[in-house]
Amino acid sequence: MFDIPLTEQECQQDVMRHVQRWIDVLEERIIALLQANEPHTLKPGERELAVNRHLVLVLRLLQLRQQYAGKNQPDDTQATMLETILHGIDE
Repeated sequence: MFDIPLTEQECQQDVMRHVQRWIDVLEERIIALLQANEPHTLKPGERELAVNRHLVLVLRLLQLRQQYAGKNQPDDTQATMLETILHGIDE
């Protein structure tokens, strides 16, 4: 049976566990893709596309983890830098 979080702290911890699981799955997928393919045989555009997709996912998951960690929120400089990176990758 599922344990339903009752308090805000339990909800945050639950979200953190789920986000960490997704980060682990994504890292495993990256490793599996590298082992199944030879990156040097891919066209440069294909490599760039694969890297960009995974970077965007990792960055967004790390943002979620930071958001629900309940620790220090990023200052304006960090937030601006992260948004610049994400905006550049999304294009």
